[in-house]
Amino acid sequence: MYFYKAFGLNISSEISLPELSIGTESSPVDLAIKIGNVKLPKLIQTPIYRRGIRAKFGKGEGDSLVLHWKDVADFESVGGDTLIIAPHTEDPNLLSLFTVSEALGLALFQRGYFLLHASAVKVGDEAWCFMGNPGAGKSTTAAAFIKAGCPLLSDDLTAITFDKEGIPYIIPAYPQLKIWDNTVNGLQYDKKDLQPVSEGVNKFSYQPSKDFDHQPVRLNSVYFIHKAKNKAVIKSLAPGEIPIEMLRNFPLPVELLKDEAIKEHFTQSFRCAVHSQIWKKRRPDGFANLENWVEESILSAVNPA
Repeated sequence: MYFYKAFGLNISSEISLPELSIGTESSPVDLAIKIGNVKLPKLIQTPIYRRGIRAKFGKGEGDSLVLHWKDVADFESVGGDTLIIAPHTEDPNLLSLFTVSEALGLALFQRGYFLLHASAVKVGDEAWCFMGNPGAGKSTTAAAFIKAGCPLLSDDLTAITFDKEGIPYIIPAYPQLKIWDNTVNGLQYDKKDLQPVSEGVNKFSYQPSKDFDHQPVRLNSVYFIHKAKNKAVIKSLAPGEIPIEMLRNFPLPVELLKDEAIKEHFTQSFRCAVHSQIWKKRRPDGFANLENWVEESILSAVNPA
């Protein structure tokens, strides 16, 4: 049995999940990850791909949620406190990769977390979150902030909770940021400090395990990153635009967001808008310009006028 900590949860697992922070056996278990049988319900195609494999989704018995990746594994999340894995591969790296991505997200969704397909860092004492279409540069932007000294909070899957006043806090995920080879070279990361990842060719991971802090961080800014040169360099989003943009960046099957769930998603989007700044930001051209913007942003955040 392995013990980990991620997304504010103490996790016990029957498979190795090296991406996660090491936990303690004595801590009360919030989420148990077990190997077992998964009875597949009726499945539908999703737009979610991992390693070129398209995920299928279905709702199992009771309130359980099921994800199926052909030749990799079936995952069933039950009640937000149990994740059952039926492996179809003996590759431990593949199992770990698929488990800590969308599969773990199923349990977070059942626990009421507000989820975004985003990367996040800590700037000063507050959290900044970066979203965008594939290739827009959210991980590259996060990597630039990290190089400038900002701690990593999450990559790909970002979880937000709210206090009793409705103030949003990002719950740190686990110490791994995946970045492409051109970003490594452009930002002049030392490859000796990186690890190759099994997700694709020429992709690496930054793993700040020793200094990773699991304390929640108040959300200050959300940036929807894009590369469109016919749009403004930076623009504040109107209130009516925010829930739609948040919905576009939901990291799990959209079939989950029906009835009360979609109402709650919109409510949580507005809570983020009330208590943080929401922007559309054109990513600066070139790595030098990106790093200049990062430096200016950090100075402005740490020493506001």
